Amino acid sequence: MRYDPENKAVRMELALELLGKMHETGFVHEPIEGTKEAVFSRPVEGMKNLRVLVYTSIVQGPQGPEVRGCGTDAIRVCAVYRSSAGRDRGCAKAEARVFRVGETENIVSRTHDRMREVYKQAKSLPCCSKCGAPLFLSKKGNSVCADLCWTQSPAR
Repeated sequence: MRYDPENKAVRMELALELLGKMHETGFVHEPIEGTKEAVFSRPVEGMKNLRVLVYTSIVQGPQGPEVRGCGTDAIRVCAVYRSSAGRDRGCAKAEARVFRVGETENIVSRTHDRMREVYKQAKSLPCCSKCGAPLFLSKKGNSVCADLCWTQSPAR
């Protein structure tokens, strides 16, 4: 079925297809404060405190879940690390967002491809030799510990 952002039934259909894919792949709903859209997460096996997030653009409509009507946003996929201080830090993201255009099945398929891409990136992140947290590249291109362990005072 061709995705039509003006058609509520088609928006609901895409939402249900995306929800099915999240369930099928082991992603669970993760409420995030300040976010109106449904976000799903899955821990990265073998990587402590690291998980993949999918920002789906699914919102609760009056008749059930539906993706947002306007085409100004996209489905995004990223990997985040929960630091020892309880803060989330982005460590990896999909090369491209998933724009809601084309066939519904293709949108879901592209989303799944991005989920796999980010999961693979997250599994291959190098880890900090001091604390074991994943390393990510800063905007300047430096490898940075996601737990910022160099800023913490040594244990006494």
